[in-house]
Parts: sequence; C-alpha cells; structure tokens
Amino acid sequence: MTIVKRSRYEDTETGFVYRFRPIDGTVTVEKTKTGYEARYLIVDDEPENPFEDWDGNGAFSCWANGGDELDTFCKLLGYNRDTREQTGEEHSDAVRIDKYEHGGIVYSVNNEGRNCRWDTSKNWAVWFPDDCLLGELKTLTEKKRREKVIEHARRACKLFNQWANGDVYCLVKETYNADKNPVDYDVVGGYYGIDYAMEALKTEI
Repeated sequence: MTIVKRSRYEDTETGFVYRFRPIDGTVTVEKTKTGYEARYLIVDDEPENPFEDWDGNGAFSCWANGGDELDTFCKLLGYNRDTREQTGEEHSDAVRIDKYEHGGIVYSVNNEGRNCRWDTSKNWAVWFPDDCLLGELKTLTEKKRREKVIEHARRACKLFNQWANGDVYCLVKETYNADKNPVDYDVVGGYYGIDYAMEALKTEI
C-alpha cells in the first residue's frame, strides 16, 4: 500500500481515498451490499489522562514535581520533606515506582523494569490506590491486599506508559459506494495499546 497525501490520503494501489492517514498495517477493506467498508487505526493526538479522568487506576505522585505531589510522595513513604530521609512508616498500600527514560518514558514497579545505571531513576514516584480501588481492597487479608495492590500498580504502569508514549489510538470506519467514492465515516478514540486497538477495530465501530 502506497499512501499519497493530496486533499486526503490516497492508496494508489487500490484507489481508495481515506479521510485520515492510516497507521501502516491496520487497514482492512470489505465489500458490502452497497459498496465498500474500510477500517483502520490512527494515532489519538488528544487522549484523556486516565489518571485524572477515570476511576480505578490509582494515582502516581512524583517527588520531582514538587507541590502537592511531593507532599503525597513523602507522606506515603514516610519521608521528611526537607531532608528526604525516611523518618516514618511507609504506607502498606504504597508502591514505589522506577522510571526508565531513554527516548521514551517507562514506569515500572520498583526493581521489576529496566535497570540501567544511567537511565533508570529508582523510586522516582509512588503509586497509591484511589477510592474506587480502596473499596475493592478493604475485604482482603493483609497478604492478599498487598498482592492485589502490586497487581494494580503494574497495570497502572502499563497504562501510564501507553499514555505517556503516544500508544493511544482512534478507530476509523469509512464507507464507500460501488465506485469507491467516500460516503460516510465514523471515528472513536481512546484505545490504549496497539493490540487492544486492533482487536477493538474488528467489532467496536
């Protein structure tokens, strides 16, 4: 497939013209009763922040951001804000987060991700469950609760990495008549992770 941009994006091999630039390898075209239907992915340039706009993902607090985040960071880990020394107890639901940064940003649970002496910042942030997750955790035993907290933290890191690195997509469906002229289109955004977006493209638009 060779895409050429004119007023829109033209596939010179098939003759279809797309309203948006498809991500390579995501286009499927099917014959319909009235013409054709094309589905493909595009990058979501304005994704929602899942840690501000959604419940159930918890929240990261980074010491380097200062202000309220630094206060939260110190409180959860039992640090003295001024000396950065640990003077109190670490909250049992707090999860320390490392950051690897080299071209992109990768968050991981402490000591579980990429460990580079130059590019990995240990204990860069702390993750803590939000009210939605705390309600789910309250009936668990101490051991099971800690296991579940770490599981949620891993999931939050994966979601953060997708959001921070532009791994978020829109699904696009375009319809054409029998002469391959565009008729209508639909776009749905907010799909985090290419694998999830590719699966959703088959059925969710």
